Amino acid sequence: MALKPLVILCVVVAASFSFLLGYDIGIMSGAKRLVARDLQLDSVEVEVLVGILNIVSAFGGLASGRLADAVGRRCTVGLACAVCIGGSLLMSVATGFSALLIGRVITGFGIGSSFQVSPLYIAEVAPKSLRGRLVSMFDLFINVGILAGYVVGYVVGSQLGLADGVAWRLMLGLGAVPPLLILLVLPVMPESPRYLVASGQHERAWAVLQRLYAPHEARATMSLLREEGGGARPSTWQGLRQILRPAPGVTRSLLFAGLGAACLQQATGVEAAVYYTPETLEAVGITEERSLLLATVGVGAIKVAFIGVAACLVDRFGRVPLLLASNAGIALSQGLLALSFLLGGSVGLAVAGQCLFMAAFSIGSGPCSMMVASECFPLQVRGLAMGVATLLNRLISGSIALSFLSLTRALTPTGTFAAFTLIALLACAFIRRFIPETKGRALEEVEQEMLERLKIAPSSGANGGAGAVELAASSRCV
Repeated sequence: MALKPLVILCVVVAASFSFLLGYDIGIMSGAKRLVARDLQLDSVEVEVLVGILNIVSAFGGLASGRLADAVGRRCTVGLACAVCIGGSLLMSVATGFSALLIGRVITGFGIGSSFQVSPLYIAEVAPKSLRGRLVSMFDLFINVGILAGYVVGYVVGSQLGLADGVAWRLMLGLGAVPPLLILLVLPVMPESPRYLVASGQHERAWAVLQRLYAPHEARATMSLLREEGGGARPSTWQGLRQILRPAPGVTRSLLFAGLGAACLQQATGVEAAVYYTPETLEAVGITEERSLLLATVGVGAIKVAFIGVAACLVDRFGRVPLLLASNAGIALSQGLLALSFLLGGSVGLAVAGQCLFMAAFSIGSGPCSMMVASECFPLQVRGLAMGVATLLNRLISGSIALSFLSLTRALTPTGTFAAFTLIALLACAFIRRFIPETKGRALEEVEQEMLERLKIAPSSGANGGAGAVELAASSRCV
Protein backbone atom coordinates (compact mmCIF):
# COMPACT_ATOMS: atom_id res chain seq x y z
CA MET A 1 0.00 0.00 0.00
CA ALA A 2 1.37 3.43 -1.01
CA LEU A 3 1.56 5.99 1.74
CA LYS A 4 0.82 9.63 1.14
CA PRO A 5 3.77 11.95 1.88
CA LEU A 6 1.83 13.61 4.71
CA VAL A 7 1.46 10.27 6.53
CA ILE A 8 5.21 9.68 6.22
CA LEU A 9 5.91 13.18 7.56
CA CYS A 10 3.55 12.67 10.52
CA VAL A 11 5.10 9.33 11.42
CA VAL A 12 8.69 10.54 11.11
CA VAL A 13 8.12 13.70 13.17
CA ALA A 14 6.12 11.91 15.89
CA ALA A 15 8.64 9.07 16.04
CA SER A 16 11.47 11.61 16.22
CA PHE A 17 10.03 12.78 19.50
CA SER A 18 10.85 9.37 20.98
CA PHE A 19 14.48 10.05 19.94
CA LEU A 20 14.66 12.26 23.06
CA LEU A 21 14.16 9.34 25.42
CA GLY A 22 16.69 7.22 23.55
CA TYR A 23 19.28 9.98 23.46
CA ASP A 24 18.98 10.54 27.20
CA ILE A 25 19.41 6.81 27.88
CA GLY A 26 22.43 6.58 25.60
CA ILE A 27 24.14 9.79 26.63
CA MET A 28 23.71 9.20 30.37
CA SER A 29 25.36 5.80 29.97
CA GLY A 30 28.63 7.64 29.28
CA ALA A 31 28.01 11.07 30.82
CA LYS A 32 27.22 9.81 34.31
CA ARG A 33 30.82 8.67 34.79
CA LEU A 34 32.11 12.13 33.80
CA VAL A 35 29.51 13.87 35.97
CA ALA A 36 30.47 11.73 38.96
CA ARG A 37 34.14 12.58 38.57
CA ASP A 38 33.55 16.29 37.91
CA LEU A 39 31.01 16.91 40.68
CA GLN A 40 32.43 14.24 43.02
CA LEU A 41 29.17 12.31 43.33
CA ASP A 42 28.78 9.01 45.15
CA SER A 43 27.03 5.95 43.70
CA VAL A 44 23.67 6.80 45.29
CA GLU A 45 23.66 10.28 43.74
CA VAL A 46 24.53 8.76 40.36
CA GLU A 47 21.61 6.32 40.69
CA VAL A 48 19.29 9.21 41.56
CA LEU A 49 20.40 11.22 38.53
CA VAL A 50 19.95 8.25 36.22
CA GLY A 51 16.64 7.05 37.62
CA ILE A 52 14.87 10.29 38.49
CA LEU A 53 14.14 11.12 34.86
CA ASN A 54 12.23 7.89 34.40
CA ILE A 55 10.30 8.34 37.65
CA VAL A 56 9.31 11.90 36.71
CA SER A 57 8.53 10.89 33.14
CA ALA A 58 5.93 8.49 34.54
CA PHE A 59 3.92 11.41 35.91
CA GLY A 60 4.65 13.49 32.81
CA GLY A 61 3.12 10.71 30.73
CA LEU A 62 0.04 10.54 32.95
CA ALA A 63 -0.49 14.32 32.85
CA SER A 64 0.01 14.47 29.09
CA GLY A 65 -2.49 11.64 28.68
CA ARG A 66 -5.29 13.86 29.89
CA LEU A 67 -3.77 16.85 28.10
CA ALA A 68 -3.76 14.91 24.82
CA ASP A 69 -7.48 14.22 25.25
CA ALA A 70 -8.21 17.84 26.22
CA VAL A 71 -6.19 19.99 23.79
CA GLY A 72 -5.12 17.47 21.15
CA ARG A 73 -2.12 15.34 20.28
CA ARG A 74 -0.27 17.99 18.27
CA CYS A 75 -0.47 20.69 20.94
CA THR A 76 0.74 18.21 23.55
CA VAL A 77 3.79 17.46 21.39
CA GLY A 78 4.60 21.17 21.13
CA LEU A 79 4.35 21.77 24.88
CA ALA A 80 6.49 18.72 25.64
CA CYS A 81 9.17 19.89 23.18
CA ALA A 82 9.37 23.25 24.92
CA VAL A 83 9.76 21.54 28.30
CA CYS A 84 12.53 19.28 26.98
CA ILE A 85 14.45 22.23 25.56
CA GLY A 86 14.33 24.07 28.88
CA GLY A 87 15.42 21.01 30.86
CA SER A 88 18.33 20.18 28.54
CA LEU A 89 19.66 23.74 28.61
CA LEU A 90 19.43 23.85 32.40
CA MET A 91 21.39 20.60 32.71
CA SER A 92 24.08 21.95 30.38
CA VAL A 93 24.78 24.94 32.66
CA ALA A 94 24.32 23.18 36.02
CA THR A 95 27.19 23.70 38.45
CA GLY A 96 26.11 21.27 41.15
CA PHE A 97 24.07 18.20 41.92
CA SER A 98 20.89 20.12 42.84
CA ALA A 99 20.72 22.18 39.64
CA LEU A 100 21.48 19.11 37.53
CA LEU A 101 18.73 17.19 39.33
CA ILE A 102 16.20 19.98 38.65
CA GLY A 103 17.13 19.92 34.97
CA ARG A 104 16.65 16.15 34.91
CA VAL A 105 13.22 16.53 36.55
CA ILE A 106 12.08 19.13 33.99
CA THR A 107 13.37 17.04 31.09
CA GLY A 108 11.61 14.01 32.56
CA PHE A 109 8.20 15.66 32.27
CA GLY A 110 8.81 16.37 28.60
CA ILE A 111 10.18 12.92 27.82
CA GLY A 112 7.25 11.29 29.62
CA SER A 113 4.92 13.17 27.32
CA SER A 114 6.83 11.93 24.28
CA PHE A 115 6.57 8.34 25.46
CA GLN A 116 2.80 8.72 25.76
CA VAL A 117 1.87 10.85 22.76
CA SER A 118 4.23 9.53 20.06
CA PRO A 119 2.83 5.98 19.65
CA LEU A 120 -0.68 7.32 20.25
CA TYR A 121 -0.44 9.89 17.44
CA ILE A 122 1.20 7.45 15.01
CA ALA A 123 -1.42 4.76 15.69
CA GLU A 124 -4.20 7.29 15.06
CA VAL A 125 -2.88 8.56 11.72
CA ALA A 126 -1.51 5.28 10.33
CA PRO A 127 -3.49 3.14 7.85
CA LYS A 128 -4.70 -0.07 9.48
CA SER A 129 -2.78 -2.38 7.15
CA LEU A 130 0.57 -0.74 8.00
CA ARG A 131 -0.16 0.38 11.55
CA GLY A 132 2.24 -2.10 13.16
CA ARG A 133 5.15 -1.18 10.95
CA LEU A 134 4.57 2.55 11.38
CA VAL A 135 4.03 2.45 15.15
CA SER A 136 7.27 0.47 15.43
CA MET A 137 9.02 3.60 14.16
CA PHE A 138 8.48 4.96 17.68
CA ASP A 139 10.76 2.28 19.11
CA LEU A 140 13.14 2.52 16.15
CA PHE A 141 13.76 6.18 16.93
CA ILE A 142 14.26 5.39 20.62
CA ASN A 143 17.00 3.00 19.58
CA VAL A 144 18.46 5.46 17.08
CA GLY A 145 18.51 7.96 19.95
CA ILE A 146 20.27 5.44 22.22
CA LEU A 147 22.88 4.77 19.54
CA ALA A 148 23.31 8.51 18.91
CA GLY A 149 23.83 9.00 22.65
CA TYR A 150 26.42 6.22 22.73
CA VAL A 151 28.26 7.69 19.72
CA VAL A 152 28.18 11.25 21.08
CA GLY A 153 29.36 9.91 24.45
CA TYR A 154 32.23 8.08 22.79
CA VAL A 155 33.31 11.01 20.62
CA VAL A 156 32.89 13.78 23.20
CA GLY A 157 33.98 11.68 26.16
CA SER A 158 37.14 10.10 24.75
CA GLN A 159 38.08 11.59 21.35
CA LEU A 160 37.95 15.38 21.68
CA GLY A 161 40.24 15.69 24.69
CA LEU A 162 37.76 17.84 26.62
CA ALA A 163 37.78 18.25 30.36
CA ASP A 164 35.13 16.20 32.17
CA GLY A 165 33.14 19.33 33.13
CA VAL A 166 32.99 20.55 29.54
CA ALA A 167 32.35 17.15 27.98
CA TRP A 168 29.27 16.14 29.99
CA ARG A 169 27.68 19.60 29.67
CA LEU A 170 28.08 19.44 25.90
CA MET A 171 26.61 15.91 25.86
CA LEU A 172 23.50 16.89 27.81
CA GLY A 173 23.05 20.27 26.12
CA LEU A 174 22.86 18.67 22.68
CA GLY A 175 19.60 17.09 23.85
CA ALA A 176 17.88 20.44 23.16
CA VAL A 177 18.47 20.17 19.39
CA PRO A 178 15.93 17.43 18.44
CA PRO A 179 12.90 19.05 20.18
CA LEU A 180 13.80 22.40 18.61
CA LEU A 181 13.74 20.83 15.14
CA ILE A 182 10.39 19.17 15.90
CA LEU A 183 8.89 22.50 16.95
CA LEU A 184 9.90 24.00 13.60
CA VAL A 185 8.12 21.22 11.66
CA LEU A 186 5.07 20.91 13.92
CA PRO A 187 2.90 23.59 12.20
CA VAL A 188 2.58 21.50 9.01
CA MET A 189 1.38 18.38 10.86
CA PRO A 190 -2.40 17.80 11.08
CA GLU A 191 -4.23 17.00 14.27
CA SER A 192 -5.16 13.35 14.81
CA PRO A 193 -8.51 12.60 13.10
CA ARG A 194 -9.38 10.26 15.99
CA TYR A 195 -8.99 13.11 18.47
CA LEU A 196 -11.06 15.43 16.25
CA VAL A 197 -13.92 12.92 16.07
CA ALA A 198 -13.76 12.25 19.82
CA SER A 199 -14.03 16.02 20.44
CA GLY A 200 -16.96 16.41 18.02
CA GLN A 201 -15.03 18.11 15.18
CA HIS A 202 -16.25 15.79 12.42
CA GLU A 203 -15.73 18.19 9.51
CA ARG A 204 -12.12 18.83 10.45
CA ALA A 205 -11.57 15.09 10.93
CA TRP A 206 -12.97 14.37 7.45
CA ALA A 207 -10.68 17.02 5.93
CA VAL A 208 -7.64 15.46 7.65
CA LEU A 209 -8.60 11.93 6.57
CA GLN A 210 -8.83 13.09 2.96
CA ARG A 211 -5.29 14.41 3.23
CA LEU A 212 -3.98 11.22 4.86
CA TYR A 213 -5.70 8.37 3.01
CA ALA A 214 -7.00 7.33 -0.38
CA PRO A 215 -10.69 8.29 -0.93
CA HIS A 216 -12.18 4.83 -0.28
CA GLU A 217 -10.13 4.33 2.90
CA ALA A 218 -10.95 7.83 4.13
CA ARG A 219 -14.68 7.15 3.73
CA ALA A 220 -14.50 3.75 5.45
CA THR A 221 -12.44 5.14 8.32
CA MET A 222 -14.75 8.10 8.82
CA SER A 223 -17.76 5.79 8.95
CA LEU A 224 -16.14 3.67 11.67
CA LEU A 225 -14.98 6.74 13.59
CA ARG A 226 -18.49 8.22 13.65
CA GLU A 227 -19.69 5.07 15.40
CA GLU A 228 -16.63 4.87 17.66
CA GLY A 229 -16.59 8.47 18.77
CA GLY A 230 -20.24 9.01 19.41
CA GLY A 231 -20.12 9.10 23.21
CA ALA A 232 -19.20 12.02 25.40
CA ARG A 233 -15.65 12.07 26.74
CA PRO A 234 -15.61 11.32 30.47
CA SER A 235 -14.02 13.58 33.05
CA THR A 236 -10.52 12.74 34.30
CA TRP A 237 -11.82 10.91 37.36
CA GLN A 238 -14.52 9.11 35.40
CA GLY A 239 -11.92 8.08 32.84
CA LEU A 240 -9.52 6.82 35.51
CA ARG A 241 -12.35 4.86 37.12
CA GLN A 242 -13.18 3.27 33.77
CA ILE A 243 -9.53 2.35 33.29
CA LEU A 244 -8.75 1.12 36.80
CA ARG A 245 -12.18 -0.42 37.51
CA PRO A 246 -13.53 -1.36 34.08
CA ALA A 247 -16.67 -3.36 33.36
CA PRO A 248 -16.19 -7.15 33.50
CA GLY A 249 -15.48 -9.16 30.38
CA VAL A 250 -13.75 -8.02 27.23
CA THR A 251 -13.33 -4.38 28.27
CA ARG A 252 -11.47 -5.34 31.42
CA SER A 253 -9.43 -7.97 29.61
CA LEU A 254 -8.22 -5.63 26.85
CA LEU A 255 -7.30 -2.91 29.34
CA PHE A 256 -5.49 -5.53 31.43
CA ALA A 257 -3.63 -6.72 28.33
CA GLY A 258 -2.55 -3.20 27.34
CA LEU A 259 -1.43 -2.18 30.83
CA GLY A 260 0.28 -5.53 31.39
CA ALA A 261 2.22 -5.24 28.14
CA ALA A 262 3.40 -1.75 29.12
CA CYS A 263 4.61 -2.98 32.53
CA LEU A 264 6.37 -6.13 31.36
CA GLN A 265 8.34 -4.22 28.73
CA GLN A 266 10.43 -2.65 31.49
CA ALA A 267 10.26 -5.35 34.17
CA THR A 268 12.66 -7.62 32.27
CA GLY A 269 15.55 -5.21 32.90
CA VAL A 270 16.06 -3.14 29.78
CA GLU A 271 17.05 -0.05 31.80
CA ALA A 272 19.76 -2.05 33.53
CA ALA A 273 20.99 -3.26 30.14
CA VAL A 274 21.23 0.14 28.43
CA TYR A 275 22.04 2.57 31.27
CA TYR A 276 24.62 0.33 32.89
CA THR A 277 26.25 -1.35 29.89
CA PRO A 278 29.70 0.11 30.78
CA GLU A 279 29.41 -1.04 34.41
CA THR A 280 28.33 -4.55 33.39
CA LEU A 281 31.21 -4.90 30.93
CA GLU A 282 33.65 -3.37 33.40
CA ALA A 283 32.58 -5.90 36.04
CA VAL A 284 33.67 -8.79 33.80
CA GLY A 285 37.05 -7.31 32.97
CA ILE A 286 36.77 -4.63 30.25
CA THR A 287 38.23 -1.70 32.18
CA GLU A 288 39.83 0.74 29.69
CA GLU A 289 37.53 3.79 29.22
CA ARG A 290 37.83 3.97 25.43
CA SER A 291 37.15 0.23 25.07
CA LEU A 292 34.12 0.47 27.34
CA LEU A 293 32.57 3.31 25.33
CA LEU A 294 33.37 1.63 22.01
CA ALA A 295 31.82 -1.66 23.18
CA THR A 296 28.76 0.28 24.28
CA VAL A 297 28.42 1.78 20.78
CA GLY A 298 28.58 -1.72 19.29
CA VAL A 299 25.82 -2.95 21.59
CA GLY A 300 23.68 0.05 20.61
CA ALA A 301 24.23 -0.65 16.90
CA ILE A 302 22.89 -4.18 17.37
CA LYS A 303 19.82 -2.77 19.08
CA VAL A 304 19.06 -0.43 16.17
CA ALA A 305 19.62 -3.14 13.55
CA PHE A 306 17.13 -5.51 15.15
CA ILE A 307 14.40 -2.92 15.61
CA GLY A 308 14.61 -2.51 11.83
CA VAL A 309 14.07 -6.26 11.50
CA ALA A 310 11.05 -6.00 13.81
CA ALA A 311 9.53 -3.24 11.66
CA CYS A 312 9.64 -5.59 8.67
CA LEU A 313 8.11 -8.52 10.56
CA VAL A 314 5.42 -7.02 12.79
CA ASP A 315 2.69 -6.71 10.14
CA ARG A 316 3.57 -10.10 8.66
CA PHE A 317 3.76 -12.31 11.74
CA GLY A 318 1.83 -10.23 14.26
CA ARG A 319 2.46 -8.77 17.69
CA VAL A 320 2.03 -11.87 19.89
CA PRO A 321 4.58 -14.15 18.11
CA LEU A 322 7.21 -11.39 18.21
CA LEU A 323 6.51 -10.68 21.89
CA LEU A 324 6.85 -14.37 22.76
CA ALA A 325 10.09 -14.80 20.80
CA SER A 326 11.44 -11.57 22.24
CA ASN A 327 10.85 -12.46 25.89
CA ALA A 328 12.21 -15.98 25.38
CA GLY A 329 15.39 -14.38 23.97
CA ILE A 330 15.52 -11.92 26.87
CA ALA A 331 15.30 -14.80 29.36
CA LEU A 332 18.19 -16.55 27.59
CA SER A 333 20.31 -13.38 27.46
CA GLN A 334 19.80 -12.52 31.13
CA GLY A 335 20.58 -16.15 31.96
CA LEU A 336 23.88 -15.83 30.06
CA LEU A 337 24.73 -12.67 32.01
CA ALA A 338 23.94 -14.43 35.30
CA LEU A 339 26.12 -17.36 34.24
CA SER A 340 28.99 -15.08 33.22
CA PHE A 341 29.18 -13.69 36.76
CA LEU A 342 28.65 -17.10 38.34
CA LEU A 343 31.74 -18.32 36.47
CA GLY A 344 33.80 -15.48 37.86
CA GLY A 345 33.51 -12.90 35.07
CA SER A 346 33.43 -14.51 31.64
CA VAL A 347 33.88 -11.65 29.15
CA GLY A 348 32.63 -13.76 26.22
CA LEU A 349 29.40 -14.78 27.96
CA ALA A 350 28.77 -11.24 29.22
CA VAL A 351 29.22 -9.65 25.79
CA ALA A 352 27.10 -12.38 24.17
CA GLY A 353 24.37 -11.90 26.78
CA GLN A 354 24.39 -8.12 26.40
CA CYS A 355 24.23 -8.29 22.60
CA LEU A 356 21.54 -11.00 22.64
CA PHE A 357 19.46 -8.93 25.06
CA MET A 358 19.56 -5.90 22.76
CA ALA A 359 18.59 -8.01 19.75
CA ALA A 360 15.81 -9.90 21.56
CA PHE A 361 14.30 -6.81 23.18
CA SER A 362 14.35 -4.85 19.94
CA ILE A 363 12.68 -7.52 17.85
CA GLY A 364 9.52 -7.70 19.95
CA SER A 365 9.17 -6.29 23.44
CA GLY A 366 10.53 -2.87 22.50
CA PRO A 367 8.27 -2.01 19.53
CA CYS A 368 5.24 -4.21 20.26
CA SER A 369 4.45 -3.55 23.93
CA MET A 370 3.27 0.06 23.67
CA MET A 371 1.88 -0.74 20.21
CA VAL A 372 -0.48 -3.30 21.73
CA ALA A 373 -1.53 -0.76 24.35
CA SER A 374 -2.28 1.92 21.76
CA GLU A 375 -4.38 -0.54 19.74
CA CYS A 376 -6.41 -1.95 22.65
CA PHE A 377 -7.54 1.09 24.61
CA PRO A 378 -11.02 2.66 24.13
CA LEU A 379 -11.08 5.85 22.06
CA GLN A 380 -12.89 8.02 24.61
CA VAL A 381 -10.18 7.39 27.23
CA ARG A 382 -7.34 6.38 24.89
CA GLY A 383 -5.10 9.32 25.70
CA LEU A 384 -5.67 8.93 29.43
CA ALA A 385 -5.24 5.14 29.25
CA MET A 386 -1.95 5.59 27.40
CA GLY A 387 -0.99 8.03 30.15
CA VAL A 388 -1.67 5.38 32.81
CA ALA A 389 0.29 2.82 30.76
CA THR A 390 3.17 5.30 30.49
CA LEU A 391 2.99 5.97 34.24
CA LEU A 392 3.35 2.29 35.07
CA ASN A 393 5.98 1.71 32.37
CA ARG A 394 8.17 4.60 33.48
CA LEU A 395 7.77 3.89 37.22
CA ILE A 396 9.09 0.37 36.68
CA SER A 397 11.81 1.71 34.41
CA GLY A 398 12.87 4.35 36.91
CA SER A 399 12.77 1.93 39.84
CA ILE A 400 15.17 -0.42 38.05
CA ALA A 401 17.46 2.42 36.97
CA LEU A 402 17.46 3.82 40.53
CA SER A 403 18.13 0.50 42.22
CA PHE A 404 20.23 -1.57 39.79
CA LEU A 405 23.62 -0.88 41.40
CA SER A 406 22.11 -1.43 44.84
CA LEU A 407 20.46 -4.66 43.65
CA THR A 408 23.77 -6.03 42.36
CA ARG A 409 25.31 -5.33 45.77
CA ALA A 410 22.40 -6.90 47.67
CA LEU A 411 21.64 -9.88 45.40
CA THR A 412 25.00 -10.07 43.61
CA PRO A 413 25.08 -9.60 39.81
CA THR A 414 24.29 -13.30 39.37
CA GLY A 415 21.16 -13.07 41.51
CA THR A 416 20.02 -9.84 39.86
CA PHE A 417 20.23 -11.17 36.30
CA ALA A 418 18.68 -14.49 37.41
CA ALA A 419 15.70 -12.51 38.72
CA PHE A 420 15.34 -10.76 35.35
CA THR A 421 15.44 -14.19 33.68
CA LEU A 422 12.50 -15.37 35.79
CA ILE A 423 10.50 -12.23 35.04
CA ALA A 424 11.01 -12.72 31.28
CA LEU A 425 9.72 -16.28 31.53
CA LEU A 426 6.66 -15.06 33.45
CA ALA A 427 6.16 -12.43 30.74
CA CYS A 428 5.96 -15.22 28.14
CA ALA A 429 3.19 -16.89 30.13
CA PHE A 430 1.29 -13.60 30.46
CA ILE A 431 1.56 -12.82 26.75
CA ARG A 432 0.36 -16.27 25.73
CA ARG A 433 -2.62 -16.14 28.09
CA PHE A 434 -3.82 -12.55 28.03
CA ILE A 435 -2.63 -10.52 25.01
CA PRO A 436 -4.81 -10.68 21.86
CA GLU A 437 -3.41 -10.46 18.34
CA THR A 438 -4.21 -7.02 16.91
CA LYS A 439 -2.41 -7.31 13.55
CA GLY A 440 -4.62 -5.76 10.86
CA ARG A 441 -7.76 -6.41 12.90
CA ALA A 442 -10.84 -4.36 13.65
CA LEU A 443 -12.35 -4.47 17.11
CA GLU A 444 -14.79 -7.26 16.39
CA GLU A 445 -11.97 -9.68 15.55
CA VAL A 446 -9.88 -8.64 18.56
CA GLU A 447 -12.94 -8.92 20.79
CA GLN A 448 -13.77 -12.38 19.44
CA GLU A 449 -10.25 -13.64 20.16
CA MET A 450 -10.48 -12.31 23.71
CA LEU A 451 -13.88 -13.96 24.18
CA GLU A 452 -12.36 -17.27 23.06
CA ARG A 453 -9.38 -16.81 25.40
CA LEU A 454 -11.75 -16.20 28.31
CA LYS A 455 -14.08 -18.99 27.12
CA ILE A 456 -17.00 -16.54 27.24
CA ALA A 457 -19.93 -16.82 24.87
CA PRO A 458 -20.69 -13.51 23.11
CA SER A 459 -24.12 -13.38 24.69
CA SER A 460 -23.22 -14.53 28.22
CA GLY A 461 -24.63 -11.70 30.25
CA ALA A 462 -22.46 -9.32 32.23
CA ASN A 463 -19.18 -11.01 31.51
CA GLY A 464 -19.62 -11.21 27.76
CA GLY A 465 -22.62 -9.28 26.56
CA ALA A 466 -22.36 -6.18 28.74
CA GLY A 467 -18.60 -5.96 28.38
CA ALA A 468 -18.75 -6.49 24.65
CA VAL A 469 -21.57 -3.98 24.14
CA GLU A 470 -19.76 -1.36 26.18
CA LEU A 471 -16.50 -1.96 24.35
CA ALA A 472 -18.13 -1.94 20.94
CA ALA A 473 -19.84 1.34 21.78
CA SER A 474 -16.78 3.12 23.07
CA SER A 475 -13.57 1.46 21.90
CA ARG A 476 -13.67 0.14 18.34
CA CYS A 477 -10.06 -0.42 17.27
CA VAL A 478 -9.60 0.62 13.65
